[in-house]
Amino acid sequence: MVDYARARKVADKQIHKWGAKALLRRASGDRVCWAMEAQLSAQEKHALKNFNSRIFLISAVDMDVEPTKEDSLITFKLDGTENSPLRQTAPVAPLAPAGYVVYWELQVE
Repeated sequence: MVDYARARKVADKQIHKWGAKALLRRASGDRVCWAMEAQLSAQEKHALKNFNSRIFLISAVDMDVEPTKEDSLITFKLDGTENSPLRQTAPVAPLAPAGYVVYWELQVE
């Protein structure tokens, strides 16, 4: 039997290691999350709806409210100030084998 809880912990650990704190912003307020930008090959980028899109993996650990299309992703500069909001260009895609969310994938620009 596959241990999806363990898979979520491993994904969370890697996102914390290679990513950073970010915000999911919507009209009702901001939610803190951990996000990591996925590095895509040229072939993978060409497969995207928009070639300029970027893919971020969002940790599912400690997320009370699932991300939705209305969320913008806010990342931070090294000095702690906000970068411009990244709007989503595709629906949120959860990696959810057997309905257990391991992480969410956001396509933004």
